[in-house]
This record gives sequence, C-alpha cells and structure tokens, in this order.
Amino acid sequence: MRKIAILGFKGGIGKTTTCVNLGAALALRGHRVLLIDTDTQANLSISLGITDYKKSLSDVLVRKAKVEECIIPARKNVDLLPSSLALFKVQQRMVLEMAREEVFEEIFSGLNDYDYQLLDCAPSLSLLTINSIVYVDEVFIPVSMEMLAMAGAEQFIGYLQNISRTLGRAATIRLVIPTMYDPRRRVSKQVMKLLKDLGPRVTRPIRDDTQLSEAPGQGKTIFEYAPRSRGAVDYARLTETVAEMSLLTSTNGKSSRLPLQKNDSQ
Repeated sequence: MRKIAILGFKGGIGKTTTCVNLGAALALRGHRVLLIDTDTQANLSISLGITDYKKSLSDVLVRKAKVEECIIPARKNVDLLPSSLALFKVQQRMVLEMAREEVFEEIFSGLNDYDYQLLDCAPSLSLLTINSIVYVDEVFIPVSMEMLAMAGAEQFIGYLQNISRTLGRAATIRLVIPTMYDPRRRVSKQVMKLLKDLGPRVTRPIRDDTQLSEAPGQGKTIFEYAPRSRGAVDYARLTETVAEMSLLTSTNGKSSRLPLQKNDSQ
C-alpha cells in the first residue's frame, strides 16, 4: 500500500483537484483508493458531490467513532474519509495529546485494504499537516504557474527537512506536479525552469483547463465531466507516472528512500 500526502503552502494550486483526479484515475486502472480529507474546507466531498454524511475525520480524532464507520463509498474502487468544519476545533484539542504528531498513525493503523491512500492537506503549518507528513511515505507537491506558488514549494521543502531533523523521520518528496500550465504565458516557462532546480522529480505539467475548474461544481471527476479534455489527458498521464513509481517501493509499502530522480517535465 502506498500512502501519499498532497501538500503545499499556498491555496489554489490544485491540491484537491490532483487528489480527486489522481485517485479517480488510479481507480479506473483497478486500484483500490482511499481519499482522506484533512482540510477543514472539506473540498474533497464537494468535488465528489458527496454532502450528506454525518460522521467525518473529526469524529475519529475525538474518539467518537471508529475510522471504518466514517468511510464513505464515493465511486467504484474509491472510498472517502470526509472532513468538516469541526476539524478546526479538534485540531486545537490535539495539541494536548501525547505523541500528538503520530495521531494519524494510530487511528489509521487498520486501513490495510487499499492500494493507495491519498491525503488532501490544508495549505498551512498545522498539526494536521505534521501528522500527514509523519503518517505517509510519499509527498506530492502541486505548484501552479505563479512565482508565489514557487516560493511556497521552496518553503515546504525546507519545512520538511526541519521536521525530518526534529522527529528523526519524514516522508520523501517524490514528485513536484506543475499545474495550470499555459505555454503562452512567459511565467509558466519561468516557473517550470525554476522547478527543475528544486531537487525532486518534476512531472510533465497539468495544462490550464477551465473544465478542471468546472468539474467540482458538478460533483464530478474530470473523467466523468470531460473525459476527452486536456485535464483528463494530463491526469491520466500523471497516473501512469505514479503507477510506474510503485516499482520503487519496498514490499512492505515503505518508501525505499531512493535518491531523487531526474526530471521528466520535458
């Protein structure tokens, strides 16, 4: 099983879009996928058209429910552990817990029936973000074609290094995913060039596509809403890259911590 956090320190860079559509594409390939929403905005649920649920991650964190009771079937081969606004107050209570950086490891320990777990994380320096980094083995960082998003990616890489030194462990940044790429804009080419200097592997970009923005409003993945769109093509291609990377993980599902791979963004 691969556990992947989709992270970034800036909003609007395509984290939820990537989580939903990467998960959907993996499911279409026959993999069992669990999407975990750790953001108080609960955008995963909205993007999948799921609004009628009574239990969420918040209930698990305060021990009012077991995690299995809160998981919702979302699509064929796709399950969802939703979030809610209550997560904001729950996070404040987590500060008082022992081993507070390892709460996710405790509550998710029995979730072994999936090929992939994808965590959609808030764009903030929060205890939930730290828990996500400690729990997963891999981190994917979407970066929109803006200089501020580029700066946020640099900050996050430095932050992850600090966590690794402090806790003695942390997930490996396996992919940087350029999003909202428009070859007609000079800034897109500038950001792409800078991304290659960050260190982690840079994928081919997800091109700017209004249908990627429209799909969540209909509660659909891009493969349901516009299966022949640029966005669908690009996320299918990204999924091929991610699936091929599974060969680089050990048999127990832990990241092999191999040296960073060369960019494939050409």
